[in-house]
Amino acid sequence: MEKSIEELYCRRPHVVIVGAGASRAVMGKSCPTMNEAVEQVGLDEIIKGITLQTKSKNLEDIYSELFRRYDECKDARIVMEEVLYNYFSNIHLPTTLTIYDLLILSLTEKDCIVSFNWDSLLIQAYNRVEKITRNRPQILFLHGNVGAGLCKDCMTFGPIQNLCPKCGTSYERVPLLYPVEQKDYNSDIFIRDQWNVAKDYISRAGKVTIFGYSAPSSDKEASEILKTAFSKYAEVHRLDVVEIIERPGFDANGISETWRYFFSLTNGHYSKVDSFYNSSLAKAPRRTIQCQYRRFIEGWWGRPKIQFSEQETFESVATLLNPLLVNEEQGNYAII
Repeated sequence: MEKSIEELYCRRPHVVIVGAGASRAVMGKSCPTMNEAVEQVGLDEIIKGITLQTKSKNLEDIYSELFRRYDECKDARIVMEEVLYNYFSNIHLPTTLTIYDLLILSLTEKDCIVSFNWDSLLIQAYNRVEKITRNRPQILFLHGNVGAGLCKDCMTFGPIQNLCPKCGTSYERVPLLYPVEQKDYNSDIFIRDQWNVAKDYISRAGKVTIFGYSAPSSDKEASEILKTAFSKYAEVHRLDVVEIIERPGFDANGISETWRYFFSLTNGHYSKVDSFYNSSLAKAPRRTIQCQYRRFIEGWWGRPKIQFSEQETFESVATLLNPLLVNEEQGNYAII
């Protein structure tokens, strides 16, 4: 049976690209920026006996120098990596509802969250909102993640505390990609496969939301991969939208060249909001692509009745989403 244009459009994924700014919005200073990490995580004690050429306090600059001075600084670098792994392994969501819980709940299984963060907060949120729905998005970790584990023999991965579903052995850590100028996205099978899946999602995306990720110029390889993926079906994106969620007061002039390239492929269809609650994810949860289709193709001026607010709790959001979830069980993804 031939599918309608609406059905084909609304089957496309909403891809959310998440960076450190998103975890910072959820957890505050317990998720440090690159400028804060050295002191906050206690890395300054590790490097105090090394005469650094850089005067920067930024973790990216310091780690990059240690990596360049490979043999000379190998021991310090290994200790730094272990300290960072342990620090981010011990960051846990509060028991109350957070933006990450709502982010998971705002999307469905056709959608994808692409994370550059080491912390396991998205995995924690994914697991605990299962009580509300199992229709949840794919999550990918392009720089590795402390909460993810891998069985190299069976090529399966999942939460680090789980056992491989095929052979029953404990999962091993996945590697974390540390901040060096030229990251290797192909040598490790986990990182390589995460990128391959992410590229497919991004190429087909009907909407891309960038949440707290600046696409730093220091990671040129990642930026080029993202741009190449989005341009694979360039003509398809002309009626799509790019959305940026940034902190209040963010200067639009600071938007990276990578996202400006995305804008060019969507005919300049982009929006910038200063809060998750002002984004399409909160304004049209679980129906973002459907809402976009009706507005851009049908000229709809309405708005969904079901929207997230800052006052939500686990109990209230379960009640709020119930009509949508009931419909989804029947294959009905209409806007309510």
